[in-house]
Amino acid sequence: MSYSPPPSAKPFTLAIPDKDLQEWRQLLQLSKLGPTTYENTQSEQNFGVTQKWLSSTKDYWLNTYNWRAQESHINTLPNYRIPIEDIDLHFIGVFSSRKDAIPIIFMHGWPGSFIEFLPLLRVVQKQYPDAKDRPYHIVVPSLPGYTLSSSAGADKNWTVEDSARVMNTLMVQLGFDKYIAQGGDVGSFEARVMARDYKECVGMHRELAKRTTVR
Repeated sequence: MSYSPPPSAKPFTLAIPDKDLQEWRQLLQLSKLGPTTYENTQSEQNFGVTQKWLSSTKDYWLNTYNWRAQESHINTLPNYRIPIEDIDLHFIGVFSSRKDAIPIIFMHGWPGSFIEFLPLLRVVQKQYPDAKDRPYHIVVPSLPGYTLSSSAGADKNWTVEDSARVMNTLMVQLGFDKYIAQGGDVGSFEARVMARDYKECVGMHRELAKRTTVR
């Protein structure tokens, strides 16, 4: 029998209103670049973002970037929303029909979003176009308060443990009594807490940012 998500997980199509895009474009057009300085004209030294980079990036977002194309790309994947506690949680689910498929949840960092994992999902779909051949169930959520998931509100101090609880609940509600957690940056903290606190999380992989110490 093929896998299907529970009825509480509703299919979701991303559609940003034209009005929001127009307002964003107007704000970008009105934004002014800071004055040229010695520091922001240096590209070979570590003085931060250059004036040239800021100018070219602004031009790219105004004249080249196509949000509707990106939106369409996101919508080619199976997106869902599911209510968990007070969170309207978004996730992408690429599921398998195999009984022995391994459930894996991939969690993004900050600043970041589920979009980090779109190339991975494409590789899996290309390598295993038929769900009956897929060795994994892959779940990619927007963490609570990020991108397409709501937050718990301003009256609560939301912690890593809170998000980990919601992520574990997501996997359990999807029908997985055992799963693996993977995360980078903030997602790595979530994976650690999930593996520590929840018996359903039987393994984890953490990707931590590299840090350089200067003496």
